[in-house]
Amino acid sequence: MKNVMLFFVLVICLSSAQGQTPVKFGLSGGLLNTNADINISALGFNLANIDAINKTGFYIGVAGDIAASEKFHIQPELTYGSAGDLGFVYLPVMAKYYAAGKFFLQAGPQFSFSTNLNDIKQSIRDIQGVVGSNGNIDDVLKSTAIELGFGLGFDVTDQFTVQGRYGISLTDRYDGPLGGSLDVNNATLQIGVLYFF
Repeated sequence: MKNVMLFFVLVICLSSAQGQTPVKFGLSGGLLNTNADINISALGFNLANIDAINKTGFYIGVAGDIAASEKFHIQPELTYGSAGDLGFVYLPVMAKYYAAGKFFLQAGPQFSFSTNLNDIKQSIRDIQGVVGSNGNIDDVLKSTAIELGFGLGFDVTDQFTVQGRYGISLTDRYDGPLGGSLDVNNATLQIGVLYFF
């Protein structure tokens, strides 16, 4: 977690050091929906796709906005999200492109760190019990993932922004005895606001 904070501070400091690059800081928050799918396959055939988790909650955090040009901005964020029994820390670094006036598109990597995956763990325990493969779930379920985030937003004022973002997992969270046959992938939807100081 210290490395994440250091990376976030480094991005902001490097941008501020250039002097002519306007940087804004603010708070973010809104609605979070997280979905986890467990895919089971054998011999290259997809046997089942289980919608293990679909929970709605909230997210809060801090954000920066670095104006590289009039139309192109970088928006790093550090947020905490909670949905049901699941908890995540997100570090998205979004490239924002102002396509028309105050309307922007955004895309970029999003790193997620789980603080609690109990609901997903229980689903995997159930599957491992059925196929007779038992193991310590805490050892086989990864707490980190890399996602691709993309979305859009609108600057209502210079300080107030609304945005929506969808993140799809690029990495598998499961690394256990069923590794070749079982994949755990998650997706997140965030709809919220940003307030810049």
